[in-house]
Amino acid sequence: MQDAVTDHELLDIIHGTPWIADLLTLFDFDVARAADGPIEPVTLPGGESLATIAGDGSGGSFLLVGAGAVRPVLYVGSEGEGGLVAMNLRDALTLVVGVSSLHDATAFPLDEDDGRTLCDFLARASDEIRREWPELDDDRNRLREALGLPPVDDALLRSLHTAAADISYRPINERGDRFRPMLAWLEDVEEADHPIFMAARELPVPSAVRPDEPMPGELGLF
Repeated sequence: MQDAVTDHELLDIIHGTPWIADLLTLFDFDVARAADGPIEPVTLPGGESLATIAGDGSGGSFLLVGAGAVRPVLYVGSEGEGGLVAMNLRDALTLVVGVSSLHDATAFPLDEDDGRTLCDFLARASDEIRREWPELDDDRNRLREALGLPPVDDALLRSLHTAAADISYRPINERGDRFRPMLAWLEDVEEADHPIFMAARELPVPSAVRPDEPMPGELGLF
């Protein structure tokens, strides 16, 4: 598949190929749930248009932002968390297929110990999933081949963390409340009322601000 595939073309392939749509559902990206929309109406600070393209088992939604052939992908969780996942659908699907869950992939900072804690946790989480899903790796490879998706690498994980920290893509509900960040440690930083919100690579990450380590494989998608 060509690398320059558009979001519309990717969605056409998914909707037009039942086995791909069914298999993506096992990775918690269910295009049949798009009609449900987010659990509550949301907007973005910049007023960009939003179009729901899929949902997950927890009631969360994936949305395309703005207009154009390639658009950013937003996640709106069912429990008040959300934010930008990737700058295009291809990268978002690469993450959905390639990691145990997006929640797992944002559980620890990448700037600590060169990301070893996070990568080790993701590996253990996938091992836990394989116990109930022995075909996990084969199914990942089938989707990668069918949709032209690369394996998840360090650069894409860093891109996810930078995207998830972008305050300009944080959903806002009808009451004007901003959703919590997907990055577990960032919430405390934001609650300190810093006057400027920067990308994840620029934000100070206090060593004391750490989530308790979850058990691998116990985290669903948000």
